[in-house]
Amino acid sequence: MRLSAADIAALPLPVALFDRDGALLARSPEWSGGGLGTVAYRLPVATLSVGCDEQDADIAAVMTELLEEIRQAAAATEGAQRRRLDVLAGSLALVAGSVDLRPATTTDVLDHLTAVLAMNSSYPVEVARHRPGPVPDAAIIALALRQLAINARRHDDAARITLAIDPGPTFTLEWPGQPLGAGITAARHQADRGRWGLGFVRLACDALGAVYLAPATDGAGHVTSVLALDAGPRFRLPLACIRDGIVERASPAWDEETHRPPGTALPDRWRSVVDAAAATPGVVVRSGSVRVRQVGEVAWVAIPREGTADSARDVIRGLEHERELLDVPDPGATRINGLIGVIALLLGDPARVVTPRAFDGGYATACRALALPALGGRFNGARAPDPWLVAFLAERLAATVRNVRGCVELEVDPTRRRSALARRLADDRGIISLP
Repeated sequence: MRLSAADIAALPLPVALFDRDGALLARSPEWSGGGLGTVAYRLPVATLSVGCDEQDADIAAVMTELLEEIRQAAAATEGAQRRRLDVLAGSLALVAGSVDLRPATTTDVLDHLTAVLAMNSSYPVEVARHRPGPVPDAAIIALALRQLAINARRHDDAARITLAIDPGPTFTLEWPGQPLGAGITAARHQADRGRWGLGFVRLACDALGAVYLAPATDGAGHVTSVLALDAGPRFRLPLACIRDGIVERASPAWDEETHRPPGTALPDRWRSVVDAAAATPGVVVRSGSVRVRQVGEVAWVAIPREGTADSARDVIRGLEHERELLDVPDPGATRINGLIGVIALLLGDPARVVTPRAFDGGYATACRALALPALGGRFNGARAPDPWLVAFLAERLAATVRNVRGCVELEVDPTRRRSALARRLADDRGIISLP
């Protein structure tokens, strides 16, 4: 998909096009120099930078700390446990928008895949063929292959899966059966997809420069699913130019995301937002994951990378989805679980609650892990907050913890009340009440 300077100015995003030397070639009116969450898309002779219009520096900082805690836990272990934590940290960083690719080999991929599949014996994968070669990142590929194997087992009842690794490299999973049922989507944006795992596969392909081919049958009772590395640049922003309700031009990523290539009609679910954009030419109109701007006789439709809050929700979903990989001893376990709870609070979600008995035992353990004073007496409410969240906040904010009328109150130390967490979570007295 070729984009002229006029096209760049019309895109419904904060976007700028730079040449190989970093000189600005064109930009949209919303471009303000990039910053937190900016994504760079490599084109054949230029780079398209797309800014994030939904930034939250506080949430981004907590996500960064969460990822660092998991990486530190990985560095303190070895063998299969370390590989599992490396896979988890690298994959969550990808979802958070801060991927750091680490060149490796296909042998490293198999080592990491073996480690993550070992957590569940119902996902057996047999290597039928392996032609070694380099890869941009072993951990991310391993988790993507695990997602494909899990989907084959859970949704196609695949009892035996074989893996072939050919030059490219190309990873081919094969199993006896029929293709997965219709309706399973692998969209980049969580609002447009049905499951976390296949959404991760799509994000992994974008980061790695790969192509994912959904399960297909050969007509002889065998199903194959392919993850192939592609060295050539591909425009991985879902973007289309719409004229009179028909897709006139589109990026390959748009075809992957919508299955509506040039010449086909715009998906029905987006007609209303395109009509709204037509009623206000030049103005960016938003609806869910979509951004639209009408310029002249055409509408530009884009599905940008998720903002900070949506990425944080996807990280939490990923941790829930891959909880079995999070095998971390204290004090790391307490801090990691506490950080997860903090992210949820910053997103405006209610604090997770547990039974009073679970709180008493969990908080005592967390206090020992973080060298905090224990809570005097038993919790006397009907339901209690997450003990790891309470312990983490108590340590981070030097807070005094009290059980008051069936709730936990944390009084933030005066020296910490200007911190981001205190500003976001405490009242004007410096009190955080949970749940």
